[in-house]
Amino acid sequence: MGEGKLSFANMMRARMPAALPPLALLGPGYVLASFAFGSGELIWWPTLSAKYGLAFVWLLVPAALLQWWINLELARYVVITGESTWVGFARLNRAFSILLWAMAIVTLSAWGGYAGAAGNAIAFLTGFPPGWGIREQTTFWAYVTMVFSILGLTLFPVVYKGLEWLLKVCIVIGAGGVVIAALNPLLWPKWPEFAAAIFTPRPFPANWDPRDAGLLVTAIAFAGLGGFFQLAYAYWIRDANAGMGGLIGRITSPITGKPEPVQLTGYLPEGSEEDKRNYRGWMKTVYLNNSWGVFINLLTTMLMMFLAYAILHPQGRAPGGYALVVEQGQFFGFYLGEVGFRLFLFVAAMLIVDTYIVILDLVCRMYSESILTHFQSARKKSYRWWYYALVGVFAVVTSTNLLIGDPATLILWGGVFNFIAMPVLYVAMLVINYYVLPKHAGSWLRPSTPWLIVGLVSTAVYIYLVLWYLQIQVPVLIRSITGR
Repeated sequence: MGEGKLSFANMMRARMPAALPPLALLGPGYVLASFAFGSGELIWWPTLSAKYGLAFVWLLVPAALLQWWINLELARYVVITGESTWVGFARLNRAFSILLWAMAIVTLSAWGGYAGAAGNAIAFLTGFPPGWGIREQTTFWAYVTMVFSILGLTLFPVVYKGLEWLLKVCIVIGAGGVVIAALNPLLWPKWPEFAAAIFTPRPFPANWDPRDAGLLVTAIAFAGLGGFFQLAYAYWIRDANAGMGGLIGRITSPITGKPEPVQLTGYLPEGSEEDKRNYRGWMKTVYLNNSWGVFINLLTTMLMMFLAYAILHPQGRAPGGYALVVEQGQFFGFYLGEVGFRLFLFVAAMLIVDTYIVILDLVCRMYSESILTHFQSARKKSYRWWYYALVGVFAVVTSTNLLIGDPATLILWGGVFNFIAMPVLYVAMLVINYYVLPKHAGSWLRPSTPWLIVGLVSTAVYIYLVLWYLQIQVPVLIRSITGR
């Protein structure tokens, strides 16, 4: 399972595999776009447009581009070492890694809300079970979603390949449907003012409700993956065998798959001219893959915001609570009537089901690695054993927290905590990729100065936004505790 005490100094060395051409590694980009579509793109950005019109449209492009850098740096670590950045955090500092794990436990405690959101769409679509209230129907279908997700992770021969197939189908259905809806001729008169708003910064609207600060930061956090969800992209790059990731092994089904030994720890390149050439080739491939995923994500989010502005905003309707994705059904229902409304509910359900199943996979990977990293005795069991044990554990956890609150509230708090995690992850990757790896493996691995500047600016923006949010919310929290 690797070294007893993790550090960068005692990493093994290996030759870096030859790079694949860019078009051979598009899969993780599709997965990135589809996973992102099922959270911020489907829910929070359209909610902002529905409530506040054009006020926050200009934030979308910078919010999406801010995450381009962190995706790239997480993937860079995988290409260089083959191991996940979660293990990299443990190599950087054991105490930091444990603190980050504790933060992830709090942040990811409410992601059962995504199963609830999928259940919400299916409940409105089917009206089943008959005679039940919408809350009870939502909970019923949320549990069905969870069972579907667990079966998927258990029966896919190779977990990542199954996820990639599922999310490709979902993004084609979702993005295709949204493009068709946005091109409806009845909505064309709305396009010029919306397009102008993309490039026109605006102040907070007159009807701004400070209680929506959490909504705003959640939208920004999920303009892509967001917070700990960003780490999913690194796992997808690794399981697509990018760089040293091809030497690590993949999680396979205990029922339908062939066992593959999955290493916890990776390698550093030997530093030959061939290694340098292969590294640069892999990074060109990753640049394109990351850009492809971010572009699809940005396009679909923009179209969703436009539809919310053009259709929901004039009616004063906004998603929320136990109707989290129901109002968006008007995007298709606007010109296809009841059939279009129900079709969109089906599309929304598929997109959010894929979000739940991807988060289940991510959390089980992260926590398996945390257990194996910090508890020597845990290494008596394999990575795959811990992974599937945790799939069962989190099926119980998420089914329980669904009973605590409605899907919107659960996802919103998860988004807020993920947003607070963003600057922490950014700082960690700056230290690892720009200082630690070049120190131990060679200065040729250090990214260029322009990328460093982009990283510093992105980090500063997230720190500012977190402080802004806390400045609004902490007094509210104090008043709720003290009653003053």
